[in-house]
Amino acid sequence: MAAAKKAKATRKSPAKKKAAAKKAGKLDLGKYLDDIKIGSLSLDDVFEGGSKNMEAIASANRAIIDGYSDVAKRQLEMLKDLLDEVKNLGDDKSDVVKELKRLVDHARKDVQTLQKMASKTNSQAQEIIKKRTDANVKAWKKLVADAKKKVTAKKKAPAKKKVAAKKKAAPKKAAKKKAAPKKTAAKKK
Repeated sequence: MAAAKKAKATRKSPAKKKAAAKKAGKLDLGKYLDDIKIGSLSLDDVFEGGSKNMEAIASANRAIIDGYSDVAKRQLEMLKDLLDEVKNLGDDKSDVVKELKRLVDHARKDVQTLQKMASKTNSQAQEIIKKRTDANVKAWKKLVADAKKKVTAKKKAPAKKKVAAKKKAAPKKAAKKKAAPKKTAAKKK
C-alpha cells in the first residue's frame, strides 16, 4: 500500500503536465538553429545553397521552355510555307514531281534547322545546371578539406605533447645511466 501511494505521488497531475507542455511550447528553436553548423557552413549557408540550386533549375527550365517555344514557332512557320508552296503547284505532272522533290529537300533542311535549335536549347539548359553543380562540388570539396585540416590539426597537437614528454623523459634516463656507474663505484669501495 505504501508503494502505491509513493507511485501516485511521483506521477504528474494533469495540471502539471499542461504546465510542462506549455513551457516546452515556449522553447525558441531559432536560438538552437542559429548554432547548427556543418563544418564551416552555418544553416543559413546550407539554405542559401539550396535556394541557388532551385534558382538554377528554374533558369534551366525557363531556357528549355523558351527554346522549345522558338522551335515550335519556327516549325509552324515552316509548315505554313510548305503548304503555301504545295498550293501553288501547277497541273503539269513533271513540274509537280520536281517541285515535290524540292519541297522534300527544303523540309529536310528545315528539320535539320529545328534539330540544331533543339540541341542549342538543351546545351544552354545543361550549361546552367553544370555551373550550379560545379559550384556545389567546389563547396563540398572546400568543406571536406576544412574538415580534414581540423582533424589533422587535432591529431598533430597531442602528438607534439607526447614527443615533448618523451624528450623530457630522455634526459632523466640519461641522468640515471650516469648515476648508475657512480653507485657501482661506491659499492666497490
